[in-house]
Amino acid sequence: GQPGWAEQIEKLVRQLNDDEATQRDEAGQAILKLALQGNSEQNDNFLACLPRPIEGMPAEVQLRLARIRKQIENEQTERSLQASRLTLVTGDLGLEGLLDEIHRQTGNRLNDYRRQFGQEALPLTFTLDIKNESFWIGLDKILDQARLGLYTYSGEEALAVIQGEQGAAPRAGRACYTGPFRVEAVNVVSQRNLRMPSQQGGRVELEIAWEPRLRPIALLQSAEKLKITADDGSPVELAGAQSVFAVEVQPGSHATELNIPFVLPERSVKKIATFRGEFSALVPGRTVEFRFEDLTQDKPQEQQRGGVKVVLHAVRKNQQLWEVHMRLRVESEEAALESHRGWVFQNLTYLLNKQGELIDHAGLETTMQSTREIGLAYFFDLPDDEIDSYTWVYRPPAAI
Repeated sequence: GQPGWAEQIEKLVRQLNDDEATQRDEAGQAILKLALQGNSEQNDNFLACLPRPIEGMPAEVQLRLARIRKQIENEQTERSLQASRLTLVTGDLGLEGLLDEIHRQTGNRLNDYRRQFGQEALPLTFTLDIKNESFWIGLDKILDQARLGLYTYSGEEALAVIQGEQGAAPRAGRACYTGPFRVEAVNVVSQRNLRMPSQQGGRVELEIAWEPRLRPIALLQSAEKLKITADDGSPVELAGAQSVFAVEVQPGSHATELNIPFVLPERSVKKIATFRGEFSALVPGRTVEFRFEDLTQDKPQEQQRGGVKVVLHAVRKNQQLWEVHMRLRVESEEAALESHRGWVFQNLTYLLNKQGELIDHAGLETTMQSTREIGLAYFFDLPDDEIDSYTWVYRPPAAI
């Protein structure tokens, strides 16, 4: 946490039990204000410092702490779906320093990948005048200035910065920016089959990119929310009977392609004048941590955070491996585990020994599945058999 947080929180939590209602309200407001300063990583650190309501606390304090935590979590979810803001007014800043500064301000990591691509990693300096711009608008200006580009399939939680392609059009102003997303039409294709005149059509290929701090599960574009018009004002009809175009996002990627097929308009039409739409994104909220300390209990143990419940059913030895049997239940219907369960297998989990050393799992299998619940068994190869000295840690998103 930040220096001084612990003392401030302790003092304000004590004030939540003041005899005066106004003092209690003031303490609650002060905690909220403190919690929502800085970026999402700092907000999470603050929440980790904030005590949980436990028995033995005065009832009023328990009630207020639970309410404050819920407010902070809701506010964080709202904020995570807004665009991050960038202010960079600077001269002579190198690429490494610049990428560090972008991460500090937005929580978005960017790595210099030029060497990995066999490109010459020449030193670069930037003179920037970006004042409170959204992340993508600011980044596009920076990349254009240094003739850099992005590789969006880095496989890690970061965007890969590479040398721009020869002859590429500038990035700035070429895309539509909406919240933490950048939508760009990258290709328009039209074709006519000369043998079968009825077989004709076109498609617009969109690239939808997102800030790397987000990890969307899927993007859904309803056909009815798309409006395409030609340069003579006539509507361009969509082709096919699809009511929704859905894309499941591949882990480790920071952009995806969406193809929208249309019926070719009359030959007198020279171009598409407007292309408007509205898409939905399924996005995991901030990550929460579950810790189970007693792994030798006979009966199931359950914990709940946000809209997620985790049940630890059993921990048992099977030949050389230890098996941790658990179930995850999600409250929200949008997260439906049947259609979008890829994210479940990405959740971080490990065992911690007494020294705080982390033992990663050696594999997993699905034990049951329904719309809102999934059962998994994680396998661990431990150097000893003292399972009672381990803690099981599991980190899913709190909401979707």
